[in-house]
Amino acid sequence: MNNNTIFDDVFRTMVEKMTYLLVPLINEVFHTSYPKDVKIVHLRNEHQLEDGELITDAQLLIGDKVYHIECQSTDDTTMAIRMFEYDFAIALESRRRVGRKFYVEFPRSCVIYLRSTKNTPDVEEVELLLPDGQVCVYRVPTVKVERYTKDSIFEKNLLMLLPFYVMRYEESAHIIGEDSEKLRRLLNEYETIRMNLEKELSMSGRSDLYTDLNRLIVRISDYIFRKEEKIKPANKKSRLN
Repeated sequence: MNNNTIFDDVFRTMVEKMTYLLVPLINEVFHTSYPKDVKIVHLRNEHQLEDGELITDAQLLIGDKVYHIECQSTDDTTMAIRMFEYDFAIALESRRRVGRKFYVEFPRSCVIYLRSTKNTPDVEEVELLLPDGQVCVYRVPTVKVERYTKDSIFEKNLLMLLPFYVMRYEESAHIIGEDSEKLRRLLNEYETIRMNLEKELSMSGRSDLYTDLNRLIVRISDYIFRKEEKIKPANKKSRLN
């Protein structure tokens, strides 16, 4: 299994089975104020084109607004044009016609970057030069997971970022495995996350979600540290039963 597959699987599991976790993320990115129990409708992710099929990660309807979210495991210099292609397909499918005039509304979209570099933009952009001289700029905000500390994740209720939090330690995995003090700090950090998660979900009446979300956290953690035999036994001790 490659890393794109495992990350996509975890993200789509949250989208499909823990949909309400998307609400704080949408509020964070688009400066909305939807309540946690707002009605969310899943829209189909398959879009037929003449030369093939486009499959999006998440397409949701809240009220009369469509939201499109892509989860990207690595920085991608073609992401702007890919998002434009996705969103143009979505917009065409939902076009409205009044007389001879068509109305085409793009979805509100964002890209979640699980890994990012100094070159990863805060906003993906495509500049459209129209035949009559108009210039339109299509913009899509990005979410860089590594910018969020564990404290800010809980402050903003961005619990869907927790399974990917461990990815910030990916490059230092071997060093952590060889340094008992660094390993102890990592395990203490995750014990804090576990306690905060249990408290947060218990207070919100969603204790059932605790085990499911923790399972996804462990799954990504196991993948990131898959080559570090010294970390695996310690990691197992910190798991939820």
